[in-house]
Amino acid sequence: MPTFDPRALEARLKTGKLDRVHLFVGEDVKLIDRMIDAVEATVDEGDRPFAVERIYAGEAGGTPIDIAAAARSLPMLGDRRIVIVMRAERFLKPKRASKPGESEERTEDDAAEAIDLAPLEAYVESPVDSTTLVFVAAGIDKGRRFSKRVVEHATVTEFAGLVVDMGGRREVRTSAIEQIARELAERGRSVEPRVLQVLVERAGGDISRLRDDVERLLLYTEGQKRVSPEDVDEIVAAQVTVADEWAVVNAIAAGDTGRAVREAAARLDRGDSPHALVGQLRWWVSARLAEADASRVRPAVEALLRTDLALKSSGGDERVLVERLIVELTGKPLPDRRWAGRR
Repeated sequence: MPTFDPRALEARLKTGKLDRVHLFVGEDVKLIDRMIDAVEATVDEGDRPFAVERIYAGEAGGTPIDIAAAARSLPMLGDRRIVIVMRAERFLKPKRASKPGESEERTEDDAAEAIDLAPLEAYVESPVDSTTLVFVAAGIDKGRRFSKRVVEHATVTEFAGLVVDMGGRREVRTSAIEQIARELAERGRSVEPRVLQVLVERAGGDISRLRDDVERLLLYTEGQKRVSPEDVDEIVAAQVTVADEWAVVNAIAAGDTGRAVREAAARLDRGDSPHALVGQLRWWVSARLAEADASRVRPAVEALLRTDLALKSSGGDERVLVERLIVELTGKPLPDRRWAGRR
């Protein structure tokens, strides 16, 4: 099992070298998207419509046998096909089936437990030379048979978020900061470590929000060689004045779907990460809705999980996904408006 960090993978992709099976796994969605683009760029642009295929696991045309067949197909143009399996966590880390006494309603992820993965497992164990098969997953269950086979035979690259790893051996956020510092340097900017620390703290554990803030900072400092703490203060202040940070959850708590959607649109228009917004809604459900109306918690959590998976695997338009989540979360007004806002 060859393993790469994102920087090593990026360097390798620039040489045009691909392995037969890759696994991209982790929470850093924007960096994963960049690497997918780099994988596709190894094929001549004119050949890509015929040589590159994206498939969504578990959806129409995305069964294991469909994916295996696509990977075994010979290239129409050039000497290589690329098959990218989005939302591969549906096979690698599906939601467990309900326990006795729980609701019998099954979701897409529940159904993945019953999927016959044998055709795809057989392909992974003996891939063809003319195809690169890329699994893209938000996470994997390393105890599952199919996950073990993929990890054993694939080149694995982990795209971690801003969290501390379970073994306590290193802080992943430090690695992310170092990577962002390198990216800023490549764009002609120097930056003090304490400036990056402010951005990390502002991201609140959301790597996508951190990357959004960095892009915003690059635009704001266009033409400058040095990024100062004052520059960070300016972009943060500009965003704070756009909208109330808690307006979305306040509107949901009030049962006002229209206002909640409008407030969410304002957040997205100003450049907020949809992942950060979903994270805020997740906190509200667990810390506020659970006390105010426990009967709404389970369907709310299921809606949050579906949206989170779809966002992390490019499973639809981000704005539409967020708006659909808001509609699902909004019900009758909560009995006490104090549950809506800050802790």
